[in-house]
Amino acid sequence: MAENILKGFLEAYKTGKISETEAEEKILRLFYEEGEFFLLDIHREKRIGFPEIIFAEGKETGHLLAIIEKVLTKKDVVFVSQIDTEKEKKIRKNFPKNTIEKAGKLLVIKKKKSNSREALGTVGIITAGTSDIPYAEECSLILTELGVKVITSYDSGAAGMHRPHLSLKQVKDSQVLIIFAGMEGVLPTLIASLTDHPVIAVPTPIGYGYGGAGEGALTTMLQTCVPGVMVVNIGNTIGAAAGAIRILRAIRKNHDQ
Repeated sequence: MAENILKGFLEAYKTGKISETEAEEKILRLFYEEGEFFLLDIHREKRIGFPEIIFAEGKETGHLLAIIEKVLTKKDVVFVSQIDTEKEKKIRKNFPKNTIEKAGKLLVIKKKKSNSREALGTVGIITAGTSDIPYAEECSLILTELGVKVITSYDSGAAGMHRPHLSLKQVKDSQVLIIFAGMEGVLPTLIASLTDHPVIAVPTPIGYGYGGAGEGALTTMLQTCVPGVMVVNIGNTIGAAAGAIRILRAIRKNHDQ
């Protein structure tokens, strides 16, 4: 639909029916929703397979509510990250007719009759410790809403060398693995040395002392001797979910050809 409209704009410009400035404005409005203080990338999911996620931290509550309301006029689901308690209360108060789910600092606001998504694939999520679970559940909620089946295995850290083997058995039917670890962050390396699954490593800001805010885990993951481990930034649940979605879409595309 958008492609046909875009071709129409370009043809109108080519034949002189509209000016260059008018063409630019029409194209911008086709792909973005503009407000007084925001420009929403509504078509991002169609382009890259992953939606725009609203970053709540630093935004005024009124601005945040206006953005959510605008997105809901175009889409069935809105994702809001880095939410605090006060903003969450305001959102729940202002959208009482919507279904709202929370995991960690992530909120998902849905129309009650939102369309179900086509099953995309299966992701295994593993955490080194129980303290990593809030990050894992944020990632899991995003993936589930985007049509991914999620299998979890928690508290599988390398402090007990038998635990990673048990986790691998639990998530054996997955196509992609996302592994969360704080402290020294060795679990993704250990898991990646035992499987041919794509591994996305997420350092979490869990620990104490030097490097305890996730820097130690990030360094370990970046310095892994196991080739092919993909590492995202500290606590980057969104980046991990987006990476898994890209891999699953590539698998689906190759399978369908």
